[in-house]
Amino acid sequence: MRRWVEVLLAVCALGLVATPAEAAPLGGLVVTPGEGPDAATIRMHTSGGCPADADAYFATLRGKGMPADGQIVVATTDVGLSHTSGFDVFLAQTLRDFAADNKTALSGQYDIAVRCIDSFSQESKGEFTAALRFDTPVRYAALGAAKGPSRVPETSATPQPPGAGAAPVPGVAAPEPPAATTPAPEPGRTDVAAGDPAPAGAGSPAAVFGLVAAVGLVIAVVALAAWVVRRRRVQ
Repeated sequence: MRRWVEVLLAVCALGLVATPAEAAPLGGLVVTPGEGPDAATIRMHTSGGCPADADAYFATLRGKGMPADGQIVVATTDVGLSHTSGFDVFLAQTLRDFAADNKTALSGQYDIAVRCIDSFSQESKGEFTAALRFDTPVRYAALGAAKGPSRVPETSATPQPPGAGAAPVPGVAAPEPPAATTPAPEPGRTDVAAGDPAPAGAGSPAAVFGLVAAVGLVIAVVALAAWVVRRRRVQ
């Protein structure tokens, strides 16, 4: 009798070990885009943070054509994990890629779960869940509260150049542009324009005529003097 009791206890113990523990529900997921093509880049936002004793998370997709244990759509990671508030989780590939990997056409309802875990023991600390539905193989829609905006919002604005779009302040005059300055002359360089001015009248027609007349008068006087001297010698 005692032996049968030991066997029964051993069987019960094995049953407890073999039965996987159910993940405790932690909340939901908001899926963005809330609906769209199977090739969309999907972001999920958890409704809260992971428990304090969880240091990582992963995500699975269950439904038609997927593995029995669920398709891993986010590998174990701690990127963005929060213990105090909701955080973003991005699918590693598109739903179309996961369907191609499993050689299936997406159809019907699929359940997504983001599970918080202890990364060393892989023990589950709870999970956030959402559901998607494919009415056609190429288009999905998140169900219920999981349906988020139609597109992933931009995370940062495009920066403007400094001063771009700045309006003038009323009552404040705009600053004047700096005055142009004349470069200082280089040492040893003489500017032709800065030389001595030419004499007044130089090069004018009257001055040239006067000079020619003076030369002619001198020549005439010399010739007259020579003629007089020669005449006296003859006499």
